[in-house]
Amino acid sequence: MGCQLSRESVNNGVATNQCDLRLQTSDGDLSLVTTSIAQDSEWGTNDYIEYQPGAAGSKIVLAAPHGGDLEPANIPTRDAGCIVDLGCVYSHACEDKDESNCRVATVKDMYTLELTIALADEISRISGLRPHVILNHLHRRKLDANRDREEATFDEPDAVTAWDEFHAFIDRAKASVGTGLFIDVHGHGHPEPWIELGYLFTGLNLDLDEIDPTRSSIRHLSTQVNVTFEELLRGAQSFGGDCENEGYDAVPGPTFPGPNGGNYFSGGYNTRRHGSRDGGTIDAIQIESPRFLRDIWPVYAEGLGQALVNFVQRYYP
Repeated sequence: MGCQLSRESVNNGVATNQCDLRLQTSDGDLSLVTTSIAQDSEWGTNDYIEYQPGAAGSKIVLAAPHGGDLEPANIPTRDAGCIVDLGCVYSHACEDKDESNCRVATVKDMYTLELTIALADEISRISGLRPHVILNHLHRRKLDANRDREEATFDEPDAVTAWDEFHAFIDRAKASVGTGLFIDVHGHGHPEPWIELGYLFTGLNLDLDEIDPTRSSIRHLSTQVNVTFEELLRGAQSFGGDCENEGYDAVPGPTFPGPNGGNYFSGGYNTRRHGSRDGGTIDAIQIESPRFLRDIWPVYAEGLGQALVNFVQRYYP
């Protein structure tokens, strides 16, 4: 027995707490009810990083860099960096920590690991092809797998190994896919209840219609399709449009082409590194989900999975 809310009620936040209660009452702690139909996982050193290989023919790679819980004592907790030569240096050895200019994010994106696994299972159920999945099980206080190596690890050896393995697993998955889509799964704490889809354009870029496809994380896709980039990015045939069709507000999309001055995450290190802005045939989108949707991830994964399948089947045949 699970949550019986419709996706329409999920989108506007109606009865979210009731849904949470029913999930917890019938299924236990949400963090403990994750099930998966994945193939056997491959694990990195100390089981910090997990790779679930996808089905042959899958065009999707999913990653969850900020959903882990592990806080091993052998990896010091990340703290602020220091200003050196007008730039930030991230090291536990530096003495003058600058919390204002060189602070680091250490907050876990709640339920994003569970959501990623449920999303993979839903995509498999709908399409018959399970995507590749890469999971960071370390807490963000120990490793931020969506930052460059120095800021992510403070050059701590065990954290560096985990960071290297996280990105190596993604590279393996991308090589298997060939041409396809990398999805970086995150959660935002903004007051706006929309899903934020990051293509490496700032919110201001979107609001001012400054959308150069050569600067986007879906650059390769933009050269392969017979629709305008405007349509691909935020029209009815965009991923935002597919999310809207499942009952979720998304920016950019047909209803919200830009954040209109509101809060918006444009995509981070992983979207730049693993997308096609700088070349290659793997595109990337960062998905930032609001907390109320992540709280009911078993329901949310159904609609988001359908939206992803629709987008991928349309553009990555």
